[in-house]
Amino acid sequence: TANVLATLKGTEHPDIVYVVSSHYDSNASGPGADDDSSATAALLEAARVLAKRPMPATIIFASFTGEESGLLGSREFVRRAQEGGMRLAGALNNDMIGWANDHRLDNTIRYSNAGIRDVQHAASFLTKLVTYDARYFKSTDAAAYVEAYGDIVGGIGSYPVLGNPHYHQPTDLLETVNHELVAETSKVTVASIMLLASSPSPVRDLKANGPAGGPVRVTWAASPEKNVTGYVVAWGPADAPLRHTMRVVKPAATIPGATPGMVVSVKAVNVRGLEGWDWARTPIK
Repeated sequence: TANVLATLKGTEHPDIVYVVSSHYDSNASGPGADDDSSATAALLEAARVLAKRPMPATIIFASFTGEESGLLGSREFVRRAQEGGMRLAGALNNDMIGWANDHRLDNTIRYSNAGIRDVQHAASFLTKLVTYDARYFKSTDAAAYVEAYGDIVGGIGSYPVLGNPHYHQPTDLLETVNHELVAETSKVTVASIMLLASSPSPVRDLKANGPAGGPVRVTWAASPEKNVTGYVVAWGPADAPLRHTMRVVKPAATIPGATPGMVVSVKAVNVRGLEGWDWARTPIK
């Protein structure tokens, strides 16, 4: 009947928030060991590992209720977050991470944001986990984030969900969950949220203006992180948008030789040398 939340306050910019979430409710047809006690275990493990290791940004560990009844808990969480003015920069939502149909330890990154997807693929190389990916978030708690905050979601879960023969069945028991798979997925979750909460969030309000054939003036809102030292600006045709790059200190740049149809991309860089985990992009018109 209630969400269970734990907050690890950020050390440098606590007003910027990332969430790791799963749902703890089950379907009446089954006990829910994989759906979704498996991801609840990963959530608790992430909280245990990070409890005494706060990151620059705030991390909320959210165990949602009511997912099986229509995303009730996650939608209530984001409703309250918006109502309270929470600056929610990114989220990892795990759902059904414990089913293995063979000897491989593999799982699927289910995402809306390609930058977070790439972070999670990279994190998997630190573990035994083999990752695939699918741009999929509908009918899961990830959808609640997208509805309220847009393209900010990653996470790991079964895809397709019906790949697990125990899905919503009485046989969704602890004995049908691969514990090593849950452990390796937990490691990827921890590594991913650590990088996200330590890196600049994507810049906002990116605009590119200028006369046709002339220098294009690019502006964006200054990053909210306190430790940002500059920005990487990239531009190029749609099939090679990162062909040219420059570094600037202030949230503005002049791009020579840019033409309509090109794409401009911007990332912030912090004092540790970490770049933002996703590009902000806009076409030149």
